[in-house]
Amino acid sequence: MLNQHQIFVPSDPVSRVSFFSLSVLAHLVVLAVLVVRHATAPHIVPSKFEVVQTSSGAAQVAYEPPPKGTPRPSPFHQPRSKKKARIPNPSVEGDAAGVEIIRAHAKQATAGLMMGIKQRLTFGFSTINYQLAVQTSGVIPTISADDLPPRFEQYLIVEVTINIDGRVADARLTSGMATPKIEQTLLSAIRGFTYIPAKRDGSPIPCQIDLVIHIPS
Repeated sequence: MLNQHQIFVPSDPVSRVSFFSLSVLAHLVVLAVLVVRHATAPHIVPSKFEVVQTSSGAAQVAYEPPPKGTPRPSPFHQPRSKKKARIPNPSVEGDAAGVEIIRAHAKQATAGLMMGIKQRLTFGFSTINYQLAVQTSGVIPTISADDLPPRFEQYLIVEVTINIDGRVADARLTSGMATPKIEQTLLSAIRGFTYIPAKRDGSPIPCQIDLVIHIPS
């Protein structure tokens, strides 16, 4: 019979040392993986600041950007305002080449003026205050039927470019047909018109208007 105080011991016990060795080896592998990942991860170069002594004796902190890479421009950076180009006045200076320049400026300003008017008509308000040019002097000459061929009738459209001083910088026929004599008579008279110049936020701007003329008048 077996004694209750007897303990059976297996003939081939498993060594505890092998389990301990496997545990240590697994920890070493995990540690090696963490070290490799940390070494290959990107590093953020901190911004450097240094203290600069000014001529007044007060110490100020100066920013030194990172040595590598190009820093992005600040979204709050406001570029310096460029000096506005001078608009020539052909009616005063007699600069024939300046007619094309003033015409281009007037066309651009008139586009903005019309956009402000459309915005006011559509929404009841406008972000920019525009004022149209107002004619103060000048009369379109009368064209008699006797100066035209029989039963001749025509609508003429004259593009008028008005300078910032209210004078007509240029006038040209853009639509319709007329004899050279009648065209010259109309354009000469229109070039003598004067206006209160168009304005944007209270400042005079060049502009263009179209005059519709019926002949005979």
